Amino acid sequence: MSRPHFMPLLAPESAGRGLGLRPVRSARPAARAAEAAGTAERASGQVTCLGVTSSPENLRDGSVADAILRRVLSCGCPVGTMILDLGAATAIDPQACVAILTLHERLATLGTRLRLAASVRGAAASLADEGVTQHIGRDAVHPSFRSAVLATYAALPGPGLVMGRVKTALETTAEEIAPC
Repeated sequence: MSRPHFMPLLAPESAGRGLGLRPVRSARPAARAAEAAGTAERASGQVTCLGVTSSPENLRDGSVADAILRRVLSCGCPVGTMILDLGAATAIDPQACVAILTLHERLATLGTRLRLAASVRGAAASLADEGVTQHIGRDAVHPSFRSAVLATYAALPGPGLVMGRVKTALETTAEEIAPC
């Protein structure tokens, strides 16, 4: 007995038996869309993004980078993206830029992407002048923490819907990371 499409067999006492009624298939595409939306997060079992904030002055030495790496490793599961909020810094010196690039390379070895939130134009210009945006990518520097979170979720495979977990992520604030 071959059928061109899936049709459940009805029990002899069911109401639709023998009436030529076909099951409604409208719920099936919705189930597929919901399954596709959660596939990336379920399959990888990872934290989508983790936000930290630190001043560029604290980034000069390696202690803040070590603290950020310890935070990523302490999550217990892989972190997809680390968002570093540079705060209200108006300019970033070359030593801090080198520290950011080193942090980017160390996170990349763990499989974690680095995104920067530089809320002041001077900070973004300093990053571009020092070659940071060319090295980590122009799409990794954002004008705010919120836009970095949105970009992180937009980069995930599947439909770009703002669901509960995205709204929750947008409402969270970045953790303060201080040098140890």
